[in-house]
Amino acid sequence: MKIGIVIHNVQLMDSPQIIKNILTLLSRENLVDACLCGTLGKVAVIDAGLEDLIEINQFRSPSACIGTLFKSNDMVCLLNHGRELQTGRTFGRIVVSHVENPDEKPLIQIERPGCLDGEIIPWNQAAEPHVEKLSKLLNLKISQPPRPINTIEITNQGRRILRRISAFPGAYILVEGIIIGKATSSEVTLISEDGFLTSIEGGILKEQGIDILHKHGERVPIDLSRSWIKTGTQRENFKGHKSSPEDKSECVAKTAILKKNSLMETTPENGVKVILIDHCAERSLEMIEGADIAITIGDDTTEIAGSIFSRFGIPIIGVTDGDCDELAASVTYSAGSVILNLKSGQDDEFGRLILQDILSGKKVAFFENLDNLKLRIMNLAESSLESVSEY
Repeated sequence: MKIGIVIHNVQLMDSPQIIKNILTLLSRENLVDACLCGTLGKVAVIDAGLEDLIEINQFRSPSACIGTLFKSNDMVCLLNHGRELQTGRTFGRIVVSHVENPDEKPLIQIERPGCLDGEIIPWNQAAEPHVEKLSKLLNLKISQPPRPINTIEITNQGRRILRRISAFPGAYILVEGIIIGKATSSEVTLISEDGFLTSIEGGILKEQGIDILHKHGERVPIDLSRSWIKTGTQRENFKGHKSSPEDKSECVAKTAILKKNSLMETTPENGVKVILIDHCAERSLEMIEGADIAITIGDDTTEIAGSIFSRFGIPIIGVTDGDCDELAASVTYSAGSVILNLKSGQDDEFGRLILQDILSGKKVAFFENLDNLKLRIMNLAESSLESVSEY
């Protein structure tokens, strides 16, 4: 039997032995195709040395991963570890509600493995013949799925959209990779009017995030019914490592496993490839291949992206202004990194200046000299600069 495994939740990846045990048990009598969702989760795979067991080259939502694995497997399992059992169940319910054809193949959730309350949830009738064997194999009880709910409600002839998500108090809420608020309850509803996020039930909006989401003065609307939405917390074991010269070959080798996408170009001979990560650290791994340096805009983006890039020996030029939400519990930067701390509230505007004045409106650019690039950015920031940290 061919079994597809969609792994979600970075905390689960911080217990790599549990993942190894599950994949080993399932592989004894089956062919296993495992993939992982989420940028920090992919970094955790690299940290744990599991690249050979878990595919990290795709950049899809959990529901999209399930739909893709349906095509090439006989059964698909969603492997998750919710902060609490109820949030894990709710997460599974919402993911399944977004799968295009959830009854296409047997679909089973493996929730909180390794915990006393861990369970197996069959999400369709096709899964019923398989759950008992899986329950015995993994030593997890079988639970019935919670009732499905309509997570997206569209009213007023499509002008008003309500989007319900699973969370827990204190979790950050990200839309298209941008932090737009913080949950105050386990059930959160985002509300948009005419394409603009206006309010949140069960949470607190972050106005700066809303401004970034809608491209500041450009006022670009979004389709909340189709937007990429997730919750985020600190990764407790998010520990980077500084790359020494002897680690460089390993760092280069690791970048080779990352998928090349449409943003990546061929680096001219003797050129320096620069990428811009603007308030969306989640996209870091999508753009990393071939990069020599990254410019990161925003406090959390700089900390998270900096820690990600440090694993590959890639320095950053970080632009911050002191409004960090502390998503990264531990931060490291590669040698050669420079962090510019600007006056409060000025990193967004300065990011736009860099994009237009230095990168000519592109998020991928090439330069002949890295030192000249750093100097140009520091000169551009001179009137707003509070301090500079070099690594």
